[in-house]
Amino acid sequence: MRAFVQHFSDRALQVMACGAPVEPLLADFILALQTEIPDAQIGVLVLDTAGNTFRHAIFPGLPASFTDKLVGNPISPDRGSCGRAVTSGKPVEVPDVASDERFADEWKALFHQHGLTSLISVPAIASDGHVQGSIAVVHPFGQPPNAEQRSFLEGAATLCAVICRYSRTQQSQTLLIGELEHRMRNLFSTLSGVAILTLRSHPEPDQFRRVLDQRVLMMQRAHALALAPAEMPLSTLVDEVLSPYRDGYRIQCSGPDIMLAGEAAAALAMVVHELGTNAAKYGALSQEGGELHIEWSTTHSDDHGPAFSLNWQERNGPAVSAPARKGYGTVMVNGALRNAFNGAAAFAYEQAGFSCVISAPFSERLGRTAAQDATMAALQQGLHSADPRTSASRAYPGASAE
Repeated sequence: MRAFVQHFSDRALQVMACGAPVEPLLADFILALQTEIPDAQIGVLVLDTAGNTFRHAIFPGLPASFTDKLVGNPISPDRGSCGRAVTSGKPVEVPDVASDERFADEWKALFHQHGLTSLISVPAIASDGHVQGSIAVVHPFGQPPNAEQRSFLEGAATLCAVICRYSRTQQSQTLLIGELEHRMRNLFSTLSGVAILTLRSHPEPDQFRRVLDQRVLMMQRAHALALAPAEMPLSTLVDEVLSPYRDGYRIQCSGPDIMLAGEAAAALAMVVHELGTNAAKYGALSQEGGELHIEWSTTHSDDHGPAFSLNWQERNGPAVSAPARKGYGTVMVNGALRNAFNGAAAFAYEQAGFSCVISAPFSERLGRTAAQDATMAALQQGLHSADPRTSASRAYPGASAE
């Protein structure tokens, strides 16, 4: 075991040092692991950045017709085995897939199609306790790994977690680099548009320079919001990101007080900036008289629990039409929302104007309402008041507890 770990630790360091893809390393890792359990088909499933799906499924001994089916499916704590292993942090054994009620019929058919009957899913847990993926050991019926092989699997899973985490970090960096490149392209176009609109409203040289400087500073602030995650009220974020356009257009925002979590604030800053940039280039913020209405809300249902929705609606702009293909901006918007708080965006290109609806579960990953803050503050105050040690220290400052 020590030689196995040392060898692949060295390989992992080399891969990380040069920024190389980790998939070939994981494939070699699995093949070496299979020598310890020769009768099994072993694979690794790597979580995506948000931890909602598996973004890679690597099974060197199985065809793509099997592994491709494992990628992109939402992870559930109640279905399958690898998803359950990830959500529970514990190995999940499936002696017979065909009779296991945790597997849907389509998955039973997939296993049967490839002659697979039984498996064990082992979570790949990093040293900080976060699960990064799963090792799946598909074994012959009635022949699960023995105690020694299971011990080897657990040790290998810890190293696998390190490699999977690096793979997920690579994904985040790729998204960020793509977003920065996209922003740079848009920046020059947006600056030109803002300068032209400013000149129309403020033709005097001194006034033009002063107003343009202010708007450029606001654009800089919008970029900074997306790159420095920090808690922020949703209303403040929208105001700051759209401030370069407020002088020339009617922009209305409404909704309950919501304090966004750091990652959610960064994602929404990117999304609002992208939507604002497009509106300034093609939509309601590109011509005089344009209007933008933004409204957000939270709801609750017995079936789906608390939910969040933000509606972006443009009016009195030029005629819009759906793009011929899905561009980078569309992919970035949904990717940022999904990774930050399991959100999604739906776009509509209607005669009245462009609109976008952002929806997501209203969870701690997204943020909290003012009412939730007030409830938490009241609970903390109640606990503080009920603590006899706290009461004593308030009544007798400096007194020591006996």
